[in-house]
Amino acid sequence: MNTELTVGSEAPEIIDALKEQATTLLSSVLKEPLTDFDASNLGNFPYYYLNPNNLQFNATTYEWISTALTANATPVTLGEPFVNIYTQALASVGYKLSKADQAALNAAQKAATNQQMALLTLWTSIYGPVKATSKQQPIDIIMSTIATTWASPATDLYTIQRTKNLAKLLNKTPASGQPVLPVFANYLNALGSSISLQNATTMNTGYLSTVLDNVQDATADNGGMLLDDSATTYHPAYAVSTPLSDIINGLSATSNKIELNMTVTRSSKSEVEINIKGGARFKIPIASFLTLSVNGSASYFSDTIATASNTISVRMTFTGVTLVNYGPASFNVATGLKWSWMKPITDAIRNGSKDVSGFVFSPKPGIDFSEGGPFSFLTGVAISNYPSVEITVQSKSYESIKETIKQTVSLGISFLGISLGGGSESTYSHNASSSSSSSTVTITLDPPADMIAGTNESSRAWVLGAETSYPGAVQSNFQIASGLGYPAYQLYQDNTGTTYCSAKKQKNHAAGAAFVKACLKAHPGTSCSGKPWLSNSQTGTIWSPPKI
Repeated sequence: MNTELTVGSEAPEIIDALKEQATTLLSSVLKEPLTDFDASNLGNFPYYYLNPNNLQFNATTYEWISTALTANATPVTLGEPFVNIYTQALASVGYKLSKADQAALNAAQKAATNQQMALLTLWTSIYGPVKATSKQQPIDIIMSTIATTWASPATDLYTIQRTKNLAKLLNKTPASGQPVLPVFANYLNALGSSISLQNATTMNTGYLSTVLDNVQDATADNGGMLLDDSATTYHPAYAVSTPLSDIINGLSATSNKIELNMTVTRSSKSEVEINIKGGARFKIPIASFLTLSVNGSASYFSDTIATASNTISVRMTFTGVTLVNYGPASFNVATGLKWSWMKPITDAIRNGSKDVSGFVFSPKPGIDFSEGGPFSFLTGVAISNYPSVEITVQSKSYESIKETIKQTVSLGISFLGISLGGGSESTYSHNASSSSSSSTVTITLDPPADMIAGTNESSRAWVLGAETSYPGAVQSNFQIASGLGYPAYQLYQDNTGTTYCSAKKQKNHAAGAAFVKACLKAHPGTSCSGKPWLSNSQTGTIWSPPKI
């Protein structure tokens, strides 16, 4: 059940209206509630993620799905590559033992000094000296190397200590390493019951090192992926879990659609007032709403159609509504491949400065991990084909408008600042018809056939909403609400820090949204801070719409 409410103004209201309809249509397949999404400089979603010429992953799609979200942006937008922020966070994580556990391990290591020296000496004589790193001592490097590279699948120290067949477990031991095994076993046995502490320290520190190497220097050997723009450069792997055939079939199902019906009224020289049927009324700059490029002039909609004396309605139809899911490739402890390992970061956030055994930040990375911060990414998008547009104008000049549109060879159109067509390729088809009885002209604009479920690497789909992930965020009121569902009391916090709560339980999402919007309207100058949430109990300021 979708319990998300996004209350915005101006252009975000249009985005929100599309998201709400997409949520209803896709409710049975959504893994997370949809969030309002605003296409950034990366544009709308390049869904054809396999280049049909070489079957390599589309570099444009990779750039899109591997980008983090811009901090504190509403609607959400794409920002910088997520691996940049992830690397910064992971590089600051270390594994430490509590004071009590460290004392116990120190005592065990002291008792096993002779065996440790024997192992270090033998290893050095065979493979050369091992240099310590900022997070690993030579003995830890040796042990993690044996556990992760001398066994397939990788194992750990605790398992090695307890195995009855060391040669079988360490089935990838090189011939040169055979003399090492009995000395290694003696050392682990000397550690005794403290092996669990040594195992946690050695293996977790080793995994951290492996993951950092994988994300900073992706290769074929550590699970990196090639893109269609280079046969030699590897990247940290991402994967689209929705089969390409399902995406194409979904976009081809043009009966699976949503509509946006709006009336448009000229309110000033630079703005129009939009009234969404069944939704919001707001003002927006004309150029930010809709433009028509006719005979080389990009201001035809503003100058001729959306005038104060005309009555205008706009219907937009988005067909082939489809959900596409994707995400970073998870690190595999057994194989040492891939790179996305959130547990160390989330554990470090939770552990803070507590005296516990576990992952901690040292030093703190200076990253905002909260919901709305930059440590975030999309896990899916609700998409559709680019919209068909029907503009109906009641005007004294309806015949003139009709003839101008019909005689235009190439008509360009943009919506919310995004170009929908124009030029000699992929241009929208256009037509116009009129009614003398009502003095109206109806302009129809349809995307070309190659933009409906297109099958090349440049194909893009309109994004109606997005599934987001803030993996480092503490569970928010909204996330708790997602598990609650309606009927429930509707709450939200405004930009002054005041929490408002409905006087009675709301029956559904629409009723909850209406409460929030009414409450905001009743408190001029306030806005919704974060996402509204649900509760089975009341708190904050109890408010109900005044009775008329």
